[in-house]
This record gives sequence, structure tokens and C-alpha cells, in this order.
Amino acid sequence: MLAIPLLAAFAIASGPPPAASLRQPAPVALRVDGVVQPDGSLGAGGWIVVRNGRIESLGGAAPPAGAATFEFPGGIACAGMVDVATSLGAAGQLAEPARAFTPDVAAADAFEPDHSSFLAAARSGVTTVALTPSGDNIVGGRLALLRTRDDHGRGAVLVGPGPLRFTWSDEAFPGDRVPTSRMGALPRLRELLAQDATKTAGASLVAVQTPDQIRTALDAFSAAGRSIALLQPIHPEDALDLLPGRAQAVVLGAYDLDTPERETRLPKLLAERAVPVAFTANGDGAALRLTAALAVRSGLDPKAARLALTAVPARLLGADGDAGTLEAGKRADLVVYGGDPLDLAAKIHLVLVGGAAVAKKETP
Repeated sequence: MLAIPLLAAFAIASGPPPAASLRQPAPVALRVDGVVQPDGSLGAGGWIVVRNGRIESLGGAAPPAGAATFEFPGGIACAGMVDVATSLGAAGQLAEPARAFTPDVAAADAFEPDHSSFLAAARSGVTTVALTPSGDNIVGGRLALLRTRDDHGRGAVLVGPGPLRFTWSDEAFPGDRVPTSRMGALPRLRELLAQDATKTAGASLVAVQTPDQIRTALDAFSAAGRSIALLQPIHPEDALDLLPGRAQAVVLGAYDLDTPERETRLPKLLAERAVPVAFTANGDGAALRLTAALAVRSGLDPKAARLALTAVPARLLGADGDAGTLEAGKRADLVVYGGDPLDLAAKIHLVLVGGAAVAKKETP
């Protein structure tokens, strides 16, 4: 068996990635020493079998007969990272500024599949992103769910309609456009939330800042029976009692080495109230991992941190049937790290998006 990295075996610098090689009837088997489990814990490794772009099995003691085999000593396999709020691949504006309510706007209309940012995201371990409408409007429009590489290596592929983006913070109330206040906007917001046309899989992504904004948003969405994820609130710790059972998750980040500890402790505080956390960093895998590592340093359980990079954001987007965890039958979106994904020294050895290997960056 070959004890070499899969990408080194293919050694491509440009042109189509080896999608065809991974989509033949004969399976490909990857040997790793550990796997991030669906609950975020680190489990024993074994052979991961990929066939026709999907995971056929995990943890086998031996590869199937006829499989192309690749071994990663010390490697830990994890589901590809998922980012719920990005501008990746946007060609043109992501907002209609003349109106405050634009539920019919689709971020997919601004989608540029050949944008170079997708390859950079894939190389950093991000396999699914949501192209997100601007926060300038109270109802910004529908997210576009994207894979960071398509089957031919040319760019991302739209994989389905995403949930709606709302903004309940001051950004959506500039003062020169009606409604000029949240009180004035509430009747129209409630009317929209009651319409079947605005119901989507996953959770509505709602940008909020203050505890009062959090409360009124939660009240409006709960009354309509709608799932809500809070996007980058500034002081959610002042509204912790409002969140359990009402917010499907809170989206935080990105953090860097200059981020105050008050902020990096928020994931721990939320997790203690059983409120899931997802991290966002505009599709930058290195920044996502740093955000998770800093949250762990500030007390977040490592299992919750790994889920914040994968399973939780996939669930928010309604994409958890195919992404976010490594399980038989799911799309083969996976990353092999040289250790725990939360260890920033652990290099990425392999990225698969839909079973297709992503080319490594050329070295001088």
C-alpha cells in the first residue's frame, strides 16, 4: 500500500483535479489514525472508503479489494469546514438598497463560479459556504449554498437554496428609508414570517447586536414558529437567559490574537446554557481554526469547538444531510489533518470536496 499523501500522488498544479480518479466504480480507501466523530469527539481511525463522490464506510480494518489505497500516518480525518456567512464568489452587489424588505433577492444571482476565492477556501479545509446577502436591509434575501469546488475543479457549485438573511441591528435602519425604527418594522416582519414563501430549510440568519434587539427578534420568530440563528451579536452574554430553546445557534467570529477575552469566552458561556455555537470567518479556513482554538483556550469544550466548524453550521444551512459530519452515505467532503484540527500546527494533508481531491498550492 502507498504511504504517501493523495495529493502528492496526483501532483497537479493546474487544470482539472483528479475527480475522475475518485469517481470510478473502484473505491478509494484512505487510512487515518483518527476521525472526528459526529459528536465532535476524537475517535479511532481506520480505513475510510470513498466511492463515486460519497463516503461508503469508515473505520474498516482493511481496505476493500481493488481499492486504490493511501495512508496518512498520524492523520485525523474531519468533515470539511462549513461557513454560514460569507461573500465568497460575489460578483456585484449583494443588496437592493432602495427597499428595506427584499425577500426575493437571491445571493445566487451574484454568484461567480470561477472566483479564485473558492480554491483558496477549499485548500484551507472549507468545503461548504453560504454566499450571504448584505446586512443593509431588514430582509436581505436568500443565502446561496455552495461547494467550494465543483466536479471539474473550476469553481463552486450551487447545491440548493439557503435560508433567509435578516438584519435587526442598526445597520438596517439608516434613517433615510422607511421604516425608520424596529417598532415600525415589526408589523411587516411578522407578516413576512407568516408567509409560506419565506419558510426554508435550516434557520433564518438574523444579525443582532443589543439584548433588546435579541429579545424582539426571538419573540417575532418564535411567534411564527420559525428557527432563528443569531449572527454576530455584540453582547449576547447580557441576554443568555433568553436564548436556550429559542435560538438554534449563535454565529460568532472571526477571532484573532487581538480579540479581547470577553469575546473569546462567549462560546463557553453559550455552551454552558446549551446554546450551540457556529464560527464564521468569510470562508478562511485558517481564521476559522484560529477562532476555534482561541475559544477553546478561553474554556470552550474541544468537542463543541469542532462542531462549531462543521456540524452546527451545516445544520443551520439545512445542509446537514450531506455535510458537516463524516458518516456513511454522505458526500465525501473531508479534510485529513496531521493531528487534531484544533492544533494550529497540524498541517492539512488532503482535502476532498465531493470526493474530488483539491490541488495543493504550488510551491516556488
